[in-house]
Amino acid sequence: MNLVLKNIFNRGFVFYPAPDVYAGFALLKKIKEIDLIVIDLDENCKDCLDFIYFINSSKMYKRKLVVLGCKDQLTKLNFLKQSETVQILLKPFSPSLLVSNNYQYLKSEVI
Repeated sequence: MNLVLKNIFNRGFVFYPAPDVYAGFALLKKIKEIDLIVIDLDENCKDCLDFIYFINSSKMYKRKLVVLGCKDQLTKLNFLKQSETVQILLKPFSPSLLVSNNYQYLKSEVI
């Protein structure tokens, strides 16, 4: 998924891929200019959900989030549906929709 996202965000965004949640958190601590986090719910869904909860509830690390998930994972995402800082996109998703939504999302003042 990192390769797909890197190709999608190759214009207008600086993309920092992370192979797992722990690497993502290390990047977040190291690079303060990160404005948006894209999380793909995969086989490590529990770790991803913990990371999402941490980011969404943290004052220091709170960022806008885009969560990529499939219909089977929707029940696990119910706690996010009311958050203004989280967008949920169902897989499969349109790359152009992902980019256009996130240009608008990044420009919004939500946080």
